[in-house]
Amino acid sequence: MMADSRGREPAGTDLSMGNAIGRVTSILSIPYGYTVSLWSAGALTFTRLGSPSALDVLLFAVGAVTAFVALAGVGRPHLDAEVPMRVPSVVVLNLFPILAALVVMAVPSGTMPRGLGYLANSFLTTATYILGVAGLVRITSGLRERRQTAGAGRRA
Repeated sequence: MMADSRGREPAGTDLSMGNAIGRVTSILSIPYGYTVSLWSAGALTFTRLGSPSALDVLLFAVGAVTAFVALAGVGRPHLDAEVPMRVPSVVVLNLFPILAALVVMAVPSGTMPRGLGYLANSFLTTATYILGVAGLVRITSGLRERRQTAGAGRRA
């Protein structure tokens, strides 16, 4: 049986372990991926630029939050009344932390002032992660719409 819109199972429904794991990984997929992405960016930045000062840590947070808020502003007009919104199950196969780490590795942060390197790396990581997952959601949605249109055309 399917859960209702609030994620509650109908009374008397037992979840198998597989169903429970599926539910937990679907709930955690986006925040888990972002956590891995941001941690990787911090570790790479630390490795390349050295131990951060208190200001560097603040700049790292500012970079991540700035990218998040800027992209949230772009997406805001498209949000449902309640969040989180449903996303395709393929998001569980979230490989974007690897992409975000590669982007940070590609930036020559050693050529810029240390504080700017911390700010830039967290900004790039957040932007890469959000845009990557958003792109996956958009592509998946487009493919689903094409299948539905094709199926409706065959039935007509």
